[in-house]
Amino acid sequence: FIELFAGIGGFRVALAALGGRCVFASEVDPFARGSYAANHCGERPAGDITQIDASSVPAHDVLAAGFPCQPFSFSGKRGGLGDPRGALFLEIVRLARAHQPKALLLENVRGLESHDGGRTLAIILRELEGCGYCARHAVIDAVGLLPQQRARVFIVALRADVRQQYDFPRLPR
Repeated sequence: FIELFAGIGGFRVALAALGGRCVFASEVDPFARGSYAANHCGERPAGDITQIDASSVPAHDVLAAGFPCQPFSFSGKRGGLGDPRGALFLEIVRLARAHQPKALLLENVRGLESHDGGRTLAIILRELEGCGYCARHAVIDAVGLLPQQRARVFIVALRADVRQQYDFPRLPR
């Protein structure tokens, strides 16, 4: 798997625990990159994904990304895909087109679901479908696992030729 907008490596922790092997990670923030390296045996993620040629990213089965949430958050200006940070979603599309991994696992704030009356999420799902994926989303709140409300939008996109059914988990409340 690869991990884009890796932060300190949250997707890596989960996917490695399931037996996955991280072959590439990218994170632009220098402090997060340092924490990532400290958390993952000194492995430092590559920098700005916009500056990385898709051909230099190793082959992978799963692309995981918690793409920037500020443009979709209720607490921000809600600039959406027009905000340069929101447009970074297109980097996921660029790599998905180039590598065609079997699955994409994406995460963002709950505000993504309602942003611009739901049109932003519809555009995101259409973009993924245009790359050859069957994409579904769900809002999952980890309140049953964490001492806080933590509702997030998760998008699972399976390549159209992958004949598996995916059901979102039901977490305890």
